[in-house]
Amino acid sequence: MPSLFGNAQILSSQTQDQVQQHFLAAQQAQQQNRLDDAVNEYLAVLKLAPGLPEAWVNLGLVYYAQSKFDDSVRALSRAGKLRPGMRGVSLWLGIDEVRLNHPAQAVPLLREAVRQNPQEKQAESWLGTALWNAGQLDAALLQLRKAAALFSDDPDLLFALGEAYGKAAKQQSEQLLEDSAGTAISDRIYASTYAVDHDWTKAEGHLRRAIQRDPKSVDAHLDLAEVFLDQAQLPAALEQLQQAGTLSSRSATVLAKRGEVRILSGQLLEGLSNIELAIKVNESEALDAIGLPVEGRISAGEANADLVALCSAQEQKLEATQPSSVARDVALAGLYALSGDDAAAARAYKRLAPAPQKAKPNEGAFAQAIDAMHQHRYDTAEADLLRWLAIHPNDLSARYELVVVRRQVAIAQIARLVAVAPDSYHVHQLMGQLYVDREEDEKALAEYRDVEAADPNLPDVHFWLGHLYWKHGDADHAFAELTRQLELDPGHPEANGELGAVLIAKDRTAEAIPHLELAIRSKPDLWPAYQQLGQAYATQKNYAQAEEILKRDLAHDRDGGVHYQLAQVLRAEGKTDEAAKLFAQVRAIKTERSAAVSTDDHADHGAKQ
Repeated sequence: MPSLFGNAQILSSQTQDQVQQHFLAAQQAQQQNRLDDAVNEYLAVLKLAPGLPEAWVNLGLVYYAQSKFDDSVRALSRAGKLRPGMRGVSLWLGIDEVRLNHPAQAVPLLREAVRQNPQEKQAESWLGTALWNAGQLDAALLQLRKAAALFSDDPDLLFALGEAYGKAAKQQSEQLLEDSAGTAISDRIYASTYAVDHDWTKAEGHLRRAIQRDPKSVDAHLDLAEVFLDQAQLPAALEQLQQAGTLSSRSATVLAKRGEVRILSGQLLEGLSNIELAIKVNESEALDAIGLPVEGRISAGEANADLVALCSAQEQKLEATQPSSVARDVALAGLYALSGDDAAAARAYKRLAPAPQKAKPNEGAFAQAIDAMHQHRYDTAEADLLRWLAIHPNDLSARYELVVVRRQVAIAQIARLVAVAPDSYHVHQLMGQLYVDREEDEKALAEYRDVEAADPNLPDVHFWLGHLYWKHGDADHAFAELTRQLELDPGHPEANGELGAVLIAKDRTAEAIPHLELAIRSKPDLWPAYQQLGQAYATQKNYAQAEEILKRDLAHDRDGGVHYQLAQVLRAEGKTDEAAKLFAQVRAIKTERSAAVSTDDHADHGAKQ
């Protein structure tokens, strides 16, 4: 093994033979996954030849495989000092730093790894993860898109990109809810969430309040019309479309939807006339309004049975209508899409000449983004919206559209993954997350169990299993899954936070505190962990610490629980006046929540956490 000793200190022939024997034994143990043996053999090598960078690199990789990320960093750093620029050192150091929840330190290392080898998939992917964890959301999405473009059809990257866009949309939606409280946009966000769950009463309530808050909101009327249409309540849907038309008579979306509802109502000629006019106003917008084209949909979902029957009746009439026309073919494709028959919708759509897909150069970035959204060019729409928001960061409407766009990109990635690797466990991962978002927990558990069976060493799967078990009160299974998660990824903030909560429930408070402290250090905005940590400190009669941690969480208390817990702590400390004020605030919060209608922003926000 002469290459091992090219830059090492001068060793005797006998020592070189010993080094070579231990090195070969270490490599064999490493390949056979006998990791403890591999560590011992590499340490034996380094005792004889401490200046051998290859041994330090391999030792670092073995430590990584054992989830000993601190040890891995020390070994790889030593290799990097002995031989600067050594291939693989920056990559694995960067991955270690991500695992240790030091993303800001990981980013330059992974950028260097990409520079050294632009075709290294792991470097490209982990750089995206590091940027995300460092809070550079837009840069992370851009990096993951770049990686997915370099390695097209790679299931790992399609999964990573779809997951990242889904998380970005959710995170930005939650932030937008806070920033838009009391506005029509807030109600539209809640309504969309309830509509996905088919909770029509709450969806309608929010949209009616959105219209009260902004009587000129065409979008709120359109959203409410969609809610009624999904329930086959055609007169109510048409009423909302008529009101939207009063506000915007030349809107292609309003005209197209009005045409669709009129056709479903049996007003065939009037409906086709509306759709024909919509196409003349803006063809791509008209097509988008009635769900065309249907590519990129995961599934059509379960349409209302009455609505499907209405679609079927009018589809037969349209098929028999002669002569054929663009409006007829558009209407027919739209009805097939509405009833969930994507294959028939695609066949009808193919009869249409494709609408021109180009931006209008004289439009501003926001208007160009909307045009691109109508044409389903979501990457372009995202870039335009980011340009607009860089200049207008407080534009709530633009932020709302960015959430919509990123949801569409996430869905497109899931659909692409299903097409490319339908049997991949990644499909189950993404579907599991989709069911979590929809609060369909039994389906989510089934998906994540399938993933666990396929690859039990995937860390995040254990977190989601633990999270779902704990959500439903199964502390034993939650403990097992969250413990396994932290064996694979010790710095995972949410897993540490939830394991802390489980341990408190098991009366193991002393064990819970380190997990909760680490969760907060790793993710300072992980607010549920603050209340749990405050409770743990109070249980141990460490009232000063409990008071300090709970006060940091007061601004994020939705139901009065943190106020109540802090009041009890203050009372235990003898601060009776402060405690009395907080108990009064608790009563005020409870009274306000009890009096609030079912569409109250804070009540809904709490329910959807």
